[in-house]
Amino acid sequence: MKAFLFLSALGLFYAVLYFLNSKTPIPEGCEELIQNCHGCAISSCGLHPSQREEGISV
Repeated sequence: MKAFLFLSALGLFYAVLYFLNSKTPIPEGCEELIQNCHGCAISSCGLHPSQREEGISV
């Protein structure tokens, strides 16, 4: 029973932090990072040009 309560509290804590993080505005100056990314060696990155879909702007 203690393990269930602990895992439930941990899950609730994670959910609250995730919600609060999604409400946080993007800091000034960080908007240009996506536009200025021309790619690097990390091809699995979501900002890499090979991962972008045409016609979608962020």
